[in-house]
Parts: sequence; C-alpha cells; structure tokens
Amino acid sequence: MKLIRSVEIQKFRSIEKAAIPDVSDVAAFVGPNNSGKSNILRALNLFFNEETQPGAYLDFDVDYRLAPPSNKKKAIQVTVEFDLPEIFRFRKGLEAAEQLLGRRFRIRKTWTLLYPFEPTLEIAPDSGNFRRVVGDEAGSVRQFLNLVSFRYIPNRAVPAEVISGQSLGVLKPLATRILKRSGKSLTALFEDMTEVAKAVVAPIAADLKRACVGVSDLELSTPAQIFEMIGETGFRATVGAGGKVQARALGAGVQSLLMFHVLQLIDQSQFQGFGWKQAAVWAVEEPESSLHRELQLRLAALLRSYALPDYSRFQIFMTTHNEVFVYGATAGYAVELEDSFATVIQKRPLATLADWAANVGITGWADPALRFPTNTVVLVEGKHDRCVLERAAQLCGVGLELRFCAPSELDPTLTGDGLGNVQKFVALHATAIRQRLSPYPILVLLDWDVRDKELNAIRGGYGPSGARYVSRMNEAQAEPALDRSFRGIERFFPKRLIGCARERGILRGVGVKDDGTLMVNPKELEQAKARLADLFCEEAERTDCEFLRHALEWADRLRAGLLL
Repeated sequence: MKLIRSVEIQKFRSIEKAAIPDVSDVAAFVGPNNSGKSNILRALNLFFNEETQPGAYLDFDVDYRLAPPSNKKKAIQVTVEFDLPEIFRFRKGLEAAEQLLGRRFRIRKTWTLLYPFEPTLEIAPDSGNFRRVVGDEAGSVRQFLNLVSFRYIPNRAVPAEVISGQSLGVLKPLATRILKRSGKSLTALFEDMTEVAKAVVAPIAADLKRACVGVSDLELSTPAQIFEMIGETGFRATVGAGGKVQARALGAGVQSLLMFHVLQLIDQSQFQGFGWKQAAVWAVEEPESSLHRELQLRLAALLRSYALPDYSRFQIFMTTHNEVFVYGATAGYAVELEDSFATVIQKRPLATLADWAANVGITGWADPALRFPTNTVVLVEGKHDRCVLERAAQLCGVGLELRFCAPSELDPTLTGDGLGNVQKFVALHATAIRQRLSPYPILVLLDWDVRDKELNAIRGGYGPSGARYVSRMNEAQAEPALDRSFRGIERFFPKRLIGCARERGILRGVGVKDDGTLMVNPKELEQAKARLADLFCEEAERTDCEFLRHALEWADRLRAGLLL
C-alpha cells in the first residue's frame, strides 16, 4: 500500500533538513551505523505517536539538532505527504475530516519549546501552500491520523516480550469470530474458542513449520475455564519429538518470525472493526537481527507480502544492513553523514543501492542469481526485451509482480547480453539459482527463434527444474501478419506498430509478401531494436499486447502457483 508518498524532516537529531521522496510500499534505508537511519523512523514515530521511541517522549536536549548554530527559535518539524488509496475510507462521522483534507495532502507538525509544548498543525492540499489549523479543523486532522496504526519496532525489541504484550490484541479477533456464534453453552463457548483459535493460527503455523526445522503444531493457548480468561494468552509449539513449549522458549529467530505474524494478525483485525483503523504503517529497525540466511529471505518475503497486494493496508519503512532486505524492498535510500555530521538521504535504484552498500562494507555481497530474492525474476535475452515486457505487463495487468532482467543487469561482470550470455549466466550461477526460495525462482524466457539444441542446453545447465522454468516464446502465438524475418521479440509486436515504425523511418525496408504478411531486412531490424523498444513503450496500447500477453501469462501462472 502506498499511503505515505513523501516525508520531510528538519532539526531532528542528526537530521538538519532531509527529504524522502517517492516512498513506495516497502522502503529500505541503508547506511553505516550512526548515520541517522533510525532517526528517520523515530521522526515518523514522533509524528504519529508523539513519542520518539516506545515510552520516550520528545526531549529537546536530546532530540533537537544543535548544529549549525542559529538565532532562530528551536523547532523540530516533520511533514508527511499522504495519497489515500481507494481502499482507505473515512468512517461515518468523519465527513468533516474528509472534506477538509481530500485524498492527497500534506500534514506538517512543528514542536517548539513554547508552552503548551503541543505541536502546531498545518495542512496543505496537493501542490498547495500550508496553512495552520486550530479548533475543530485540528480535531479533524487528528481524527484522520487516528485512522492510521503506526508501529515502531526497535532493533532492541525482544520478540517474546512483544508477543506476550500483544495477548489481548490476539484475543480481540478471536472473540469477534466467536461472538458471531450464538446460543451456545459455556462449555461450547470454550470449545468454539479452541476451534476458532486453530483457524486463526493455521497460516502462521504453516509458515513457521516450513521455515524452522523441528517446530510444528503451533497453537494459541486459550482458556479452558472461565477463571483462566484473566490470565495470559500466548502461543505454544511442538519442538522436535518433545512436548509443547511456550513461545518465549523458542529460538530467537523463530520468535522474531512469529512476532511479525502476530502483529500483522492484530493490525489486520483492526481494519475489520467498524472502520476504527484504515491502514497500518510499520517502522522496523534491522529486521534481519537474530535470523539466519533462509529466515532472512522468508521474513523479507513475508513483509513484502503484507504491503504489496492491491487490497493491502500495510506500508513498511525499515532500516537494514542486509542485502536481502534491500532487494526485498520496493524503494531504497542511501543514508550517510555529511562532513557537518548531518544525515543525507538519497533515493537509489535497488540494484545500485545494494552494490554501493556492499562496496562500502555495509552489507554483504549477494550472488547475482540471489538478487531480488522476494521476486520471481524473469531472465530475458536483452534490455530491450525487458523494457517491452515490463510495459506490456503494465498495459495488460498481467505479470506486474514479475521482475524482468537481462543477464548483465543481474551480473555486471558479463560483457553484454544475448543468448550466449543467458547460457553463461545459468552455467555460472546454477548453484545459487537452486538456493532461491521455491516461491521466487529465476525463470528464463528465450526468443521464439532459439533452436531446440540451445534451449535444451540451457535447461540442462539450469538443473532439475529446467524443463519447467526455462521456456521460449511460442511462435504459434506471434503476430500472424509478420513473417519469420522478424527475429526476436519484435515478431510479437502488432502489425499496427510495425506500420508506425515504417512511417517514422525506424524500419524503412518493411515489405509486403504475396500473402499479405510483412517482411523485414534482418540487419535493419537488429539495428533498430532500441528504437523499436522505445516506440512500443511510448505508443503501445492495451490491445497491442495481445501477442506478448501469452508469454506474460506463462510466467505469471508459474509465479502464482508457486506462491500457493
């Protein structure tokens, strides 16, 4: 979910003045220790919860940015731009807030040392100027902010304590489901509670069983008698061949994974209760802590799954020193200190950010085949193919969760792209390809004119899954109006765009055969591939993706099936 679109922070701790533009569903902040990454999350927590971190209120002696000296009065300022998705609704009674704010707007809070120490509130419509709000309008702004559940999860948080502290939150969705049943005896009530608890916990239990060796039969400890309802409700699990143990006795990594499941369960339940909450924003410090590599991959995928679907109400900000969580994000930011010891935030493409972080020793190196570990990656023969398929996915709404890459984009040590470098990539990185989590493989999509010998060689190098995950575009699904002289992905362009390319002088040598099909000089086609890709991305419409859609559906069906 993209609820927060941008953030600006001034005079807070190490941040003199910094902007965070173009925030996406999952935003990752990467930088050295003490560069100010956590201060970004603390500033957001101050904005939403009036705390810099759980249990700690604003303290100007600690939180105000002292340098450089200034004659201006001390003021800390946080501005958040909101763009409300369609799923976000103002509940009945908040019509004034909806009318005041609209769907895209900015809210600015400013804290000063002046009595009564409450922040001033300002609002600005989309692209408009700020104005201060007081009285009923200020109340409407606060009512809107109360529709957002903001969770700050520090690196020092102990998962077992978080889980234990959320017991009542887990009971609420449990009780809601039970109350839907009526006319039961007291004994039946507790039996229902046990059955409903099993259903609530089932998806969490399944994920923990897959991720953590020896952990099974997770259950929510529910009361067996009425007097037990005042006691603690928690989780138990079977470990190996032993009996049930409480969650706090499980390993730190298992507890961490369970903690995020529990928090998601609680926040998700709030969206279903009379519209009291419409969205959840999480600020997570270093989620990789206490996790080995596979659990890091699973948690990165889990967090991404919470935030990405169209129906999601979650947005996640996280700090990290781990390449898995960099690639698991949808937007990435490098965080550094200037010579003046002020925090600087710069948005960078994820692959560029991961390379930079590895080069300066912030994160580890990832094998090229392990990049984008929470995406299904589709390896294609070249950058032009990648651009065309990405645009086709956008236009027809198929394969939007796929990440298309050319060989050199995954492995910069390769000197180019093309069929030979696809084969070289698979051969060099076959071991790492098999290490990817099963729901997020690398698929290989070759041009329609690749010979059987070359196809089978790549499938063999890929390994046991090669026959399933390595394919070529189906010639039978190409544009019938283009003949075999259209080598590569261009044979799946519609006749309309080839005609447009001819009119614009991109392909001057297009001819018409006796049967009405079009033909082209292969050498001219090869030289025009970049301009043809640009033409498709600029001019194509949904109906122009009819022939490319089949290839997208092949990859997307595999992706969807693996996620089940």
